Amino acid sequence: MKLSVLILAVFIGFTISGLSAEKVYKNLPKAKFTWKAMWIRSGTVSTPEKLKKAVLLAKEMGFDAILVQATGGRGRAYYKSDCLKHGLKSKFDIIGEAVKLGHKHNLKVYTWTVNLAVAPLEMRKTHPELLQKVKPEEIPLIRKPRVNPDRVNIHPGNWFCPDRGVTELEKKIFTELITKYDIDGIALDYLGYRNYYACFCEYSKKKRAEFRKNHPELSEKAAMREFSEKSLAEWTEQARKIIKGLNPKLKIAIHIYPDFDPNLPYADRLAVDYCGETVTWFYKPFWPPEKVEKLVKLYKKDQHKYHQYYHFVPFVGAYTDKRKKSPERLRSEIRIAGNYGDGTLMVAFLWTFIKHPDLAQVLKEELN
Repeated sequence: MKLSVLILAVFIGFTISGLSAEKVYKNLPKAKFTWKAMWIRSGTVSTPEKLKKAVLLAKEMGFDAILVQATGGRGRAYYKSDCLKHGLKSKFDIIGEAVKLGHKHNLKVYTWTVNLAVAPLEMRKTHPELLQKVKPEEIPLIRKPRVNPDRVNIHPGNWFCPDRGVTELEKKIFTELITKYDIDGIALDYLGYRNYYACFCEYSKKKRAEFRKNHPELSEKAAMREFSEKSLAEWTEQARKIIKGLNPKLKIAIHIYPDFDPNLPYADRLAVDYCGETVTWFYKPFWPPEKVEKLVKLYKKDQHKYHQYYHFVPFVGAYTDKRKKSPERLRSEIRIAGNYGDGTLMVAFLWTFIKHPDLAQVLKEELN
């Protein structure tokens, strides 16, 4: 009997505490944002009608920029590319039309490039040396991406090795997008390691050993972390040089995915203008508001440590159907991002707000 009473008391205590926390965050004032961007997947804007609906909704919800998917996994393009196969049977030029529509409605248009994971399937045979490798004992862990931040898994597919720097294919993609279209920026994605910490191809093992030899003060684990972190930073520096060389006015954004497990807030080292870091989780159980606040403050803390042009951007994820968030939760997340962040915001994905007008209404009220 006493145990039952104790369990009930603990449950009530947690419930009251949770309700109090929710109430506190809901009472935060409406935030003021200076840069607001929405990610748009190619599959949801595969026709002119769908694209127009998406762009108009993004404008109506109060966004300043749209990040429109230009490339996908396995080396597919959603624009007129000379180096990648088109990802749609219709060959609809999503980027060309997105630029026209976006600029017509005063929206900045960034092309969203899936970077390391863009390696075409055939490169597994023609250029296997360029691809990431994991440890043999990690192979059984290859499966779909994490649906839980604590889940151990390895990303499937063919990914370029970041330790080698920007590949010739990626240079060609940047060049095509910048020279063919009047875009406002490039939005990077999938920059990281399939196992969330390092590559084990022969090139990486050799270079990592050289790095360790030059830094005897570091343990093997610390040397691996620093080498990988440095590789990711140098990759963005190379990309920035290429992009800015083609058009100095372009801005560079990124979503940190996959995470870098050895040092979660490593991303302030990256040479980008807008760095989206996930502060709210797509999947259930959703992160509590206390964790959202903690992450926003953590990522903002050292945002100008390496680059003055760098801006931390809270990335808010929202899915549909069984993973749909309530309007109240989404509103709290937006206000936490705005009140504890630095006036910037990324939201994904637009399809969620087409399908759920009640969530779109939250953004209209919070961002306008």
